[in-house]
Amino acid sequence: MTIGEALKETRKSLGLSQTEMAYPVLTKSYYSKIERGIHEINASDLIKILEMHHIDISDFFVKCGVEDEKIDEEQWMAKLRQAYYAQDLYEVKKLKEKLIDVKSDSHTKKILEAIVILSKANINRNINNLSKEIKSNIKSLIFETEDWNEENLRLLSMSLPLWSDEEFKPIIRSLLKKYIMIEQFPGDIQILVSSIMVNYLSYTIRTSSENLELAKNIFVLLDRLPIEPTNCFGKIMKNFYQAYFENDDKKIQSILKFFRDNDMKKIAEILKVSI
Repeated sequence: MTIGEALKETRKSLGLSQTEMAYPVLTKSYYSKIERGIHEINASDLIKILEMHHIDISDFFVKCGVEDEKIDEEQWMAKLRQAYYAQDLYEVKKLKEKLIDVKSDSHTKKILEAIVILSKANINRNINNLSKEIKSNIKSLIFETEDWNEENLRLLSMSLPLWSDEEFKPIIRSLLKKYIMIEQFPGDIQILVSSIMVNYLSYTIRTSSENLELAKNIFVLLDRLPIEPTNCFGKIMKNFYQAYFENDDKKIQSILKFFRDNDMKKIAEILKVSI
């Protein structure tokens, strides 16, 4: 079965139109041609569509007859994200074993291995128990490239608990300088940068190291996120933390109620405790 045929079969089983299946990743016109075998789809867009509809990545590639011996980095990363969000430690460990089969260079392999370590530590709630050597190696990996890219941003987003506030402030300022015009960057970068900014706001509140001027600059960046479904969480969290800094309890309670009313009670409770 081709990827186009598998997408069509999966879409119909979910009861979705072509627009509902593809938007906002691809236009209906382009997606329709993928289903019909006229156009191909790149790995990044395919995985975005699968993740958007909570489709199991492994099952989908089995349906397409894709061999699992050599794994594309995008496929592996998508599987890891699914396992992490499901807090599935067993699957994370399996993916670590499959790292040897991921098609990527040695530097990327090191980053992927570090992401696995942080994923396991975050699931087990023991990230602070990592050895000094591991923490130091992860921090060094982030700055082995001269500029910010998707790989070191992803690693940075998961490693925030490893840094002191004084260490992290210059990093936040560097990110603000580069990404303040966030709307001009690709969607994946928008999600990663906004996630780092939101996590940093949460961190400063939990550690009582609030910096109002830095927070204001973060709010400006988050305000510039394009109005897209993938940016909804970043925009909602921006409003939540801005309400906190402005002592707007009415808005805080309104946002918490929104999460509770939309089957996200766990998020509401985490946020409530964090402030």
